[in-house]
Amino acid sequence: MLKFFSGSWSLGRLRGVDIRFHFSVLLSLPIAYVLFHPVDLRGIVEAIFWVGGFLLFIFLHEMGHAFAAQFVGVEVKSVFVWLLGGFTHLAYKPEKPAHNLFIAAAGPLINMALAFLCIAAYIFLHFISLPVSNNVGLFLWAQTFINLFFSLALLNTILIVFNLLPVYPLDGGNILHALMELLFGKTNADWITLVVSVPFLLVLIVFGIVTRDYILLGFCVIIALAVSSLNRSLLRRVNLGINYLFKRGGYYYLLGDYERAAQYYTREIEKESAHPVNHFLARASSYLLMGQKERAVADIERVLKMEPNHSFANQLRGEVYALEKNYEAALELFARAQNVNPHWAVPFFDRGSIYLDRSEFQAALDELNKAISLQGRVPLFYLVRSLAHFKLGNLEATHKDQDLAVRISPLDALVVAEINLALFEGNLDWAKDYYERVLAKNPRNALALQGCADACRVNNEHSLAVDFYTRALAVNPREPRLYLGRGKSYMELNDIGKAKADFEKAKSVTNILHLKRQADELLNKAAAI
Repeated sequence: MLKFFSGSWSLGRLRGVDIRFHFSVLLSLPIAYVLFHPVDLRGIVEAIFWVGGFLLFIFLHEMGHAFAAQFVGVEVKSVFVWLLGGFTHLAYKPEKPAHNLFIAAAGPLINMALAFLCIAAYIFLHFISLPVSNNVGLFLWAQTFINLFFSLALLNTILIVFNLLPVYPLDGGNILHALMELLFGKTNADWITLVVSVPFLLVLIVFGIVTRDYILLGFCVIIALAVSSLNRSLLRRVNLGINYLFKRGGYYYLLGDYERAAQYYTREIEKESAHPVNHFLARASSYLLMGQKERAVADIERVLKMEPNHSFANQLRGEVYALEKNYEAALELFARAQNVNPHWAVPFFDRGSIYLDRSEFQAALDELNKAISLQGRVPLFYLVRSLAHFKLGNLEATHKDQDLAVRISPLDALVVAEINLALFEGNLDWAKDYYERVLAKNPRNALALQGCADACRVNNEHSLAVDFYTRALAVNPREPRLYLGRGKSYMELNDIGKAKADFEKAKSVTNILHLKRQADELLNKAAAI
């Protein structure tokens, strides 16, 4: 997307908003030629004015969104106009659904006003053309502009109808989502908007195929990607498919096979020696998730030497400091990252996590509230905020956030990545409250059993951990992390034989390289005891 936006021209700023036009708008000229087939000066003028009107309508539509956003206090970075429409880049999405509704509705309202003006001009020109009907030249010019304003009114009507289709992220889809959020809450709004959007999107795709409208089909692909963002499971499948085709390292990263991902990122670094920053950071993330902190830091430091103000590099380095409990250094780097990108949710979340670890619970809650207001579809954000509520004695808010996290994505909410297991340390009472509520609804929920087992293990409740791992394996016997976790608890209980058996089993049920290597390392450790 950034590469796409880079092929654009900035035409200045309006009320602090950067106005950008993409080079694809030049294609509107041959399109106008095909539509109007100008053979004389009047035809050329009509075609040029139609192109100008088309681009002006898109621009004013987006400025409607931009001014509405500014009215409710949201910073607008830029307005971007391209051949298939426009895009208003907000610094962040408003937390209140009423604000989102106002912003989404502003664009179509502008087009309605423009359609009315075009119709008014069409009627007015009809009246003033009558006195000059005897003057053939003037009458023909009047008819040219009458036809022009009719076509512009029709164009605005098409833009209104298309934008109001209840398909996310079109304005109609955003209006639907805001209304549903007002009535039923955010998570339900995501599902309702998804269910409504998909049939309309399929109709658009069929229409594009029947009419051989390849521009519309290309636009449908963009819409499909946006629609998938409403559901994390669907978005993950879409991202897996795209990454498999175009970025194999990202494919393995999403699968959790971080060693293979790192291998692919290494190949990309070797290919793109001139601009390897993103690949270094992706490889650093892979190393960090495998527990290879030193290698991760080496890659991050390489990036910081090339780009000292790179927001993600500073953020990632700060997270390493936070893992080492060097909180002051971590907070300093989070501040640097935020100076570059002040509306990024992750620095707020990481600061909140640090305050939580330092028992500054209200400060933690303030930071976590801000993170969720900026990015409200991350289960871990709600999960950590539920811990802050729990520490402050607010069980109602605790349970609400726990339920929200699970509704967004059970996989991401119930099983915490190895790097985040420190969340459970010293918080077993909260973890038991969380998982017992989930297991009360479904005692065979393998994800909840695994998460509870991990929480018990990091708090040295190894007998209890073994019990939960065993129950989880009865439901999901092909999950290698269950065998690895239970094997670690068996080792702590000095049951080396069972530990070895679990580590061997973990190797046999997985093709994920770093898990196989971890099992081998644990087997060697068990053999040395």
